[in-house]
Amino acid sequence: MPNNLLEQADLYFGLTELQLKDSKIDLGNGILLHSAYAKFLSTPMLVNTDDITASLNKARPAYWQLKGGKPSEVTAELVIPANAAPSFDERFKLAKLIVFLIRLWTNPAIGLHVFSNYPLSSLTNLMDEVKPTIVPVEIHERYFHLGLVDNTKIVTSLTWIQENWKSALNLYKTSSEFRLAADALDSGQFIQNTALTLVLIWGALEAIFSASSGELKFRASSLIASYLEPPGVSRIEMQKHVAALYDKRSAAAHGKPRHENDDLVQTFELLRKVIIRLIHEGAVPSKSDLEQYLFGAIKKEG
Repeated sequence: MPNNLLEQADLYFGLTELQLKDSKIDLGNGILLHSAYAKFLSTPMLVNTDDITASLNKARPAYWQLKGGKPSEVTAELVIPANAAPSFDERFKLAKLIVFLIRLWTNPAIGLHVFSNYPLSSLTNLMDEVKPTIVPVEIHERYFHLGLVDNTKIVTSLTWIQENWKSALNLYKTSSEFRLAADALDSGQFIQNTALTLVLIWGALEAIFSASSGELKFRASSLIASYLEPPGVSRIEMQKHVAALYDKRSAAAHGKPRHENDDLVQTFELLRKVIIRLIHEGAVPSKSDLEQYLFGAIKKEG
Protein backbone atom coordinates (compact mmCIF):
# COMPACT_ATOMS: atom_id res chain seq x y z
CA MET A 1 0.00 0.00 0.00
CA PRO A 2 1.45 3.42 -0.92
CA ASN A 3 2.48 5.56 2.02
CA ASN A 4 0.05 8.33 1.09
CA LEU A 5 -2.83 5.89 1.69
CA LEU A 6 -1.46 4.97 5.12
CA GLU A 7 -1.51 8.67 5.94
CA GLN A 8 -5.31 8.53 5.76
CA ALA A 9 -5.88 5.10 7.31
CA ASP A 10 -7.04 3.92 10.69
CA LEU A 11 -4.26 1.79 12.20
CA TYR A 12 -4.75 -1.50 14.04
CA PHE A 13 -1.95 -2.71 16.34
CA GLY A 14 -1.84 -6.32 17.52
CA LEU A 15 -0.68 -6.85 21.11
CA THR A 16 0.48 -10.08 22.72
CA GLU A 17 0.23 -11.18 26.38
CA LEU A 18 -2.68 -8.81 27.11
CA GLN A 19 -5.90 -10.57 28.14
CA LEU A 20 -8.87 -8.18 28.17
CA LYS A 21 -11.71 -10.68 28.71
CA ASP A 22 -13.84 -9.23 25.90
CA SER A 23 -13.54 -5.73 27.36
CA LYS A 24 -13.43 -2.63 25.19
CA ILE A 25 -11.59 0.34 26.69
CA ASP A 26 -12.11 3.83 25.27
CA LEU A 27 -8.89 5.79 25.83
CA GLY A 28 -10.32 9.00 24.38
CA ASN A 29 -9.78 10.77 21.04
CA GLY A 30 -11.32 7.75 19.32
CA ILE A 31 -8.51 5.45 20.52
CA LEU A 32 -9.77 2.00 21.50
CA LEU A 33 -8.26 -1.04 23.16
CA HIS A 34 -10.20 -4.30 22.90
CA SER A 35 -9.76 -8.04 22.80
CA ALA A 36 -8.96 -9.57 19.42
CA TYR A 37 -7.56 -12.77 18.04
CA ALA A 38 -5.02 -13.38 15.29
CA LYS A 39 -2.57 -16.24 15.27
CA PHE A 40 0.64 -15.92 13.25
CA LEU A 41 1.75 -19.52 12.86
CA SER A 42 4.93 -18.68 10.99
CA THR A 43 6.51 -15.86 9.04
CA PRO A 44 4.35 -16.25 5.90
CA MET A 45 1.03 -17.32 7.36
CA LEU A 46 -1.68 -15.91 9.56
CA VAL A 47 -4.59 -17.82 11.04
CA ASN A 48 -7.41 -16.20 13.03
CA THR A 49 -9.40 -19.24 14.01
CA ASP A 50 -8.93 -22.06 16.49
CA ASP A 51 -9.60 -24.50 13.67
CA ILE A 52 -6.04 -24.53 12.34
CA THR A 53 -6.66 -27.35 9.85
CA ALA A 54 -9.50 -25.47 8.17
CA SER A 55 -7.43 -22.32 8.05
CA LEU A 56 -4.46 -24.02 6.44
CA ASN A 57 -6.74 -25.20 3.64
CA LYS A 58 -7.52 -21.57 2.79
CA ALA A 59 -4.39 -20.55 0.93
CA ARG A 60 -3.68 -16.85 1.16
CA PRO A 61 -1.74 -14.71 -1.34
CA ALA A 62 1.87 -13.61 -0.83
CA TYR A 63 1.02 -10.29 0.77
CA TRP A 64 0.37 -12.07 4.07
CA GLN A 65 4.09 -12.54 4.49
CA LEU A 66 5.60 -10.79 7.51
CA LYS A 67 9.20 -10.17 6.53
CA GLY A 68 11.24 -10.59 9.69
CA GLY A 69 8.18 -11.57 11.68
CA LYS A 70 8.00 -14.33 14.27
CA PRO A 71 5.30 -16.77 15.37
CA SER A 72 2.93 -15.17 17.82
CA GLU A 73 -0.64 -14.99 19.05
CA VAL A 74 -2.28 -11.58 19.18
CA THR A 75 -4.80 -11.29 22.03
CA ALA A 76 -5.68 -7.57 21.94
CA GLU A 77 -5.91 -4.77 19.43
CA LEU A 78 -5.12 -1.07 19.82
CA VAL A 79 -7.00 1.10 17.31
CA ILE A 80 -5.57 4.51 16.42
CA PRO A 81 -8.08 6.28 14.13
CA ALA A 82 -6.95 8.49 11.28
CA ASN A 83 -8.17 11.62 13.05
CA ALA A 84 -6.18 10.92 16.24
CA ALA A 85 -3.08 12.58 14.74
CA PRO A 86 -2.43 14.33 11.42
CA SER A 87 0.18 11.91 10.02
CA PHE A 88 0.96 8.21 9.92
CA ASP A 89 4.26 8.81 11.72
CA GLU A 90 2.54 10.61 14.62
CA ARG A 91 -0.13 7.90 14.93
CA PHE A 92 2.53 5.19 14.92
CA LYS A 93 4.50 6.98 17.66
CA LEU A 94 1.29 7.47 19.64
CA ALA A 95 0.58 3.73 19.49
CA LYS A 96 4.09 2.91 20.68
CA LEU A 97 3.75 5.36 23.57
CA ILE A 98 0.43 3.85 24.67
CA VAL A 99 1.93 0.35 24.55
CA PHE A 100 4.88 1.63 26.61
CA LEU A 101 2.44 2.95 29.22
CA ILE A 102 0.60 -0.38 29.33
CA ARG A 103 3.93 -2.08 29.96
CA LEU A 104 4.82 0.53 32.56
CA TRP A 105 1.63 0.23 34.58
CA THR A 106 -0.11 -3.04 33.65
CA ASN A 107 2.37 -5.70 32.52
CA PRO A 108 5.92 -5.32 31.12
CA ALA A 109 5.56 -8.60 29.20
CA ILE A 110 3.07 -7.15 26.69
CA GLY A 111 4.37 -7.08 23.13
CA LEU A 112 3.60 -4.90 20.11
CA HIS A 113 3.72 -7.55 17.43
CA VAL A 114 2.23 -6.13 14.24
CA PHE A 115 0.11 -3.38 12.71
CA SER A 116 -2.29 -3.27 9.79
CA ASN A 117 -4.71 -0.93 8.08
CA TYR A 118 -7.48 -3.50 8.64
CA PRO A 119 -8.75 -5.06 11.89
CA LEU A 120 -6.51 -8.04 12.59
CA SER A 121 -9.30 -10.46 13.43
CA SER A 122 -10.87 -9.83 10.00
CA LEU A 123 -7.78 -10.37 7.88
CA THR A 124 -8.39 -13.95 6.76
CA ASN A 125 -11.97 -13.11 5.78
CA LEU A 126 -11.12 -10.28 3.40
CA MET A 127 -11.89 -10.67 -0.28
CA ASP A 128 -8.92 -11.82 -2.34
CA GLU A 129 -8.73 -8.53 -4.23
CA VAL A 130 -8.21 -6.61 -0.95
CA LYS A 131 -4.54 -6.32 -0.14
CA PRO A 132 -4.01 -5.12 3.43
CA THR A 133 -0.74 -3.80 4.77
CA ILE A 134 0.60 -6.03 7.56
CA VAL A 135 3.89 -4.97 9.12
CA PRO A 136 5.77 -6.60 12.03
CA VAL A 137 6.86 -4.10 14.68
CA GLU A 138 8.80 -5.80 17.48
CA ILE A 139 10.74 -8.62 15.93
CA HIS A 140 13.65 -8.89 18.37
CA GLU A 141 13.87 -11.50 21.11
CA ARG A 142 13.42 -10.48 24.74
CA TYR A 143 16.66 -11.39 26.46
CA PHE A 144 15.55 -10.27 29.93
CA HIS A 145 11.93 -11.14 30.63
CA LEU A 146 9.90 -8.96 32.95
CA GLY A 147 6.32 -9.76 33.86
CA LEU A 148 3.66 -9.63 36.55
CA VAL A 149 2.88 -12.49 38.88
CA ASP A 150 -0.73 -11.37 39.46
CA ASN A 151 -2.75 -10.88 36.27
CA THR A 152 -6.16 -10.57 37.93
CA LYS A 153 -6.33 -6.76 37.77
CA ILE A 154 -5.23 -6.23 34.17
CA VAL A 155 -8.48 -4.68 32.90
CA THR A 156 -9.07 -2.37 35.88
CA SER A 157 -5.46 -1.16 35.75
CA LEU A 158 -6.04 0.29 32.28
CA THR A 159 -8.01 3.16 33.84
CA TRP A 160 -4.61 4.65 34.65
CA ILE A 161 -3.74 4.66 30.94
CA GLN A 162 -6.97 6.52 30.18
CA GLU A 163 -6.15 9.17 32.75
CA ASN A 164 -2.46 9.68 32.04
CA TRP A 165 -1.55 9.04 28.39
CA LYS A 166 -1.96 12.68 27.36
CA SER A 167 0.38 13.85 30.11
CA ALA A 168 2.93 11.22 29.07
CA LEU A 169 2.60 12.19 25.41
CA ASN A 170 3.24 15.85 26.22
CA LEU A 171 6.33 14.94 28.25
CA TYR A 172 7.61 12.65 25.50
CA LYS A 173 7.27 15.46 22.96
CA THR A 174 8.78 18.23 25.08
CA SER A 175 11.41 16.66 27.37
CA SER A 176 14.55 14.96 26.12
CA GLU A 177 15.13 13.60 29.64
CA PHE A 178 11.72 11.96 29.74
CA ARG A 179 12.20 10.50 26.23
CA LEU A 180 15.51 8.98 27.25
CA ALA A 181 14.00 7.51 30.42
CA ALA A 182 10.97 6.06 28.60
CA ASP A 183 13.05 4.63 25.75
CA ALA A 184 15.61 3.14 28.16
CA LEU A 185 12.93 1.39 30.19
CA ASP A 186 11.04 0.20 27.13
CA SER A 187 14.07 -1.18 25.27
CA GLY A 188 15.88 -2.73 28.23
CA GLN A 189 14.32 -6.19 27.87
CA PHE A 190 15.57 -6.46 24.29
CA ILE A 191 19.27 -5.86 25.05
CA GLN A 192 21.23 -9.08 25.29
CA ASN A 193 24.04 -7.68 27.45
CA THR A 194 22.62 -6.92 30.92
CA ALA A 195 25.64 -4.76 31.82
CA LEU A 196 24.78 -2.53 28.87
CA THR A 197 21.17 -2.40 30.08
CA LEU A 198 22.31 -1.22 33.53
CA VAL A 199 24.44 1.53 32.01
CA LEU A 200 21.56 2.60 29.75
CA ILE A 201 19.03 2.83 32.61
CA TRP A 202 21.44 4.72 34.83
CA GLY A 203 22.28 7.07 31.97
CA ALA A 204 18.59 7.99 31.88
CA LEU A 205 18.47 8.49 35.66
CA GLU A 206 21.62 10.61 35.61
CA ALA A 207 20.16 12.81 32.87
CA ILE A 208 17.40 13.77 35.32
CA PHE A 209 19.18 13.72 38.67
CA SER A 210 22.86 14.62 38.09
CA ALA A 211 23.44 18.32 37.59
CA SER A 212 27.23 18.29 37.62
CA SER A 213 30.28 16.06 37.42
CA GLY A 214 30.62 16.03 41.21
CA GLU A 215 30.36 12.92 43.38
CA LEU A 216 27.72 11.26 41.22
CA LYS A 217 26.79 8.29 43.40
CA PHE A 218 25.92 10.31 46.49
CA ARG A 219 24.34 13.19 44.57
CA ALA A 220 22.22 11.01 42.29
CA SER A 221 21.13 8.62 45.05
CA SER A 222 20.25 11.49 47.41
CA LEU A 223 18.24 13.40 44.79
CA ILE A 224 16.38 10.28 43.65
CA ALA A 225 15.55 9.37 47.25
CA SER A 226 14.32 12.90 48.02
CA TYR A 227 12.16 12.87 44.88
CA LEU A 228 10.53 9.53 45.67
CA GLU A 229 10.30 9.47 49.47
CA PRO A 230 9.23 11.94 52.20
CA PRO A 231 11.83 13.08 54.79
CA GLY A 232 12.62 10.47 57.39
CA VAL A 233 13.76 6.87 57.66
CA SER A 234 12.18 5.80 54.35
CA ARG A 235 14.23 8.44 52.49
CA ILE A 236 17.47 7.35 54.19
CA GLU A 237 16.80 3.71 53.34
CA MET A 238 15.95 4.61 49.75
CA GLN A 239 19.21 6.59 49.42
CA LYS A 240 21.22 3.60 50.62
CA HIS A 241 19.34 1.27 48.28
CA VAL A 242 19.87 3.52 45.26
CA ALA A 243 23.56 4.01 46.12
CA ALA A 244 24.02 0.22 46.21
CA LEU A 245 22.39 -0.10 42.78
CA TYR A 246 24.65 2.65 41.48
CA ASP A 247 27.67 0.60 42.52
CA LYS A 248 26.44 -2.18 40.23
CA ARG A 249 26.15 0.36 37.40
CA SER A 250 29.72 1.55 37.97
CA ALA A 251 31.11 -1.98 37.88
CA ALA A 252 29.20 -2.70 34.66
CA ALA A 253 30.35 0.55 33.05
CA HIS A 254 33.99 -0.30 33.74
CA GLY A 255 33.79 -3.77 32.23
CA LYS A 256 33.75 -5.65 35.54
CA PRO A 257 30.07 -6.45 36.05
CA ARG A 258 29.10 -7.96 39.38
CA HIS A 259 25.34 -7.59 39.29
CA GLU A 260 22.73 -10.32 39.60
CA ASN A 261 19.41 -10.51 37.80
CA ASP A 262 17.68 -9.15 40.88
CA ASP A 263 19.89 -6.04 40.77
CA LEU A 264 18.70 -5.41 37.23
CA VAL A 265 15.05 -5.96 38.19
CA GLN A 266 15.39 -3.47 41.03
CA THR A 267 17.02 -0.92 38.70
CA PHE A 268 14.16 -1.31 36.22
CA GLU A 269 11.73 -0.76 39.10
CA LEU A 270 13.61 2.35 40.27
CA LEU A 271 13.36 3.97 36.83
CA ARG A 272 9.73 2.84 36.59
CA LYS A 273 8.87 4.65 39.85
CA VAL A 274 10.58 7.81 38.62
CA ILE A 275 8.75 7.78 35.27
CA ILE A 276 5.37 7.27 36.95
CA ARG A 277 6.07 10.21 39.26
CA LEU A 278 7.10 12.36 36.27
CA ILE A 279 3.83 11.53 34.51
CA HIS A 280 1.78 12.33 37.61
CA GLU A 281 3.62 15.63 38.06
CA GLY A 282 3.33 16.42 34.35
CA ALA A 283 6.88 17.79 34.31
CA VAL A 284 10.54 16.86 34.72
CA PRO A 285 11.92 18.59 37.83
CA SER A 286 14.48 21.30 37.28
CA LYS A 287 17.81 21.19 39.10
CA SER A 288 16.48 23.92 41.40
CA ASP A 289 13.40 21.80 42.16
CA LEU A 290 15.61 18.82 43.03
CA GLU A 291 17.71 20.91 45.42
CA GLN A 292 14.51 22.03 47.15
CA TYR A 293 13.31 18.42 47.43
CA LEU A 294 16.68 17.51 48.93
CA PHE A 295 16.55 20.18 51.61
CA GLY A 296 12.81 19.91 52.32
CA ALA A 297 11.63 23.14 50.69
CA ILE A 298 9.35 21.00 48.49
CA LYS A 299 7.79 18.13 50.38
CA LYS A 300 7.18 14.70 48.91
CA GLU A 301 3.88 13.52 50.31
CA GLY A 302 3.90 10.11 51.91
